[in-house]
Amino acid sequence: MKLRSESGVALLITLLVLVLIVIMAMEIFRTGARAAQTGAYGRDSIKAALLAEAGVAAAKIAVRESSRQSQIDTLDQVWSRPVPAIELGDGTILVTLEDEERKINLNKLVLPNGNAPDERRVAVFRRLLTILEIDPSFADAVVDWLDVDDTPRVGGAESAYYLSLPYPYRAKNDLFDTLDELRLVRGITPEIFEKLKPFVTIHSSGAVNINTAPKEVLMALSAGQDAAGPGEISAATANLIIEYRKANPFRSTQEIGNVSPMLGDLYRSSAPWRELIDIKSSAFHVRSTGALSNTYRTIDAVGVRSGSDIQWRFWRLE
Repeated sequence: MKLRSESGVALLITLLVLVLIVIMAMEIFRTGARAAQTGAYGRDSIKAALLAEAGVAAAKIAVRESSRQSQIDTLDQVWSRPVPAIELGDGTILVTLEDEERKINLNKLVLPNGNAPDERRVAVFRRLLTILEIDPSFADAVVDWLDVDDTPRVGGAESAYYLSLPYPYRAKNDLFDTLDELRLVRGITPEIFEKLKPFVTIHSSGAVNINTAPKEVLMALSAGQDAAGPGEISAATANLIIEYRKANPFRSTQEIGNVSPMLGDLYRSSAPWRELIDIKSSAFHVRSTGALSNTYRTIDAVGVRSGSDIQWRFWRLE
């Protein structure tokens, strides 16, 4: 009850600060934007962008306040709760915020030098594809896009394939800079991209937060064990994790063993598996839309929390 009460106070503070920010932004617009751009659409576009920026600022405060209240990140904190559309004057702000640590990091599929894949993480990604009913061979194509060599894996593709396309380009052989780059990888159709997008990232630490991860990711995490291992996490076991954490958020990764004997065996028997999980998040994805007179501007941003500060790694105004 105390945590929820504190989160409620933090939410109230966030919304109050949001209103102040927007009022200040509107005042700046009234005094300066007229000289910068004329016309109704131009004015509405600038105002909508300012509303979107205010939403991002409020999200930043929510993430910062949560870190001050708790040493773990859960789906019961203010940053993770749905925020209704905020009506302000003749404008509207809609903000969504989620942690990136609930997802699988594609950039971690290769070792830091890029010379070889991290086979354990590749197995996790391959299992995620299978769970999502996507051809698991796409994992090879993603690894080929990331690694530094030009030798294709069994189900992959290197520059020789991409240069043969009607609009040729080379395999990047480097890390993804944006998730949208995944669309360039062989076999990743728009439909597959949209299906995969909620479960993958390029910005996280690489360890999945078991307090926030969805069922599909939890199931995928147990892939790549030795034959003598305790077995993979089933849909039923993943559901047990999700139900358990609602009342008992994990305060250490070891506590996942409290959910079932199988998970306790998995934690104790596999040091590599323990490295794949965490109970805290550092990277957060914000999407803030400002709307005014049928004019919409959206800011898509990813920030990394360091102490009480947020450093933006990605920022795009749409």
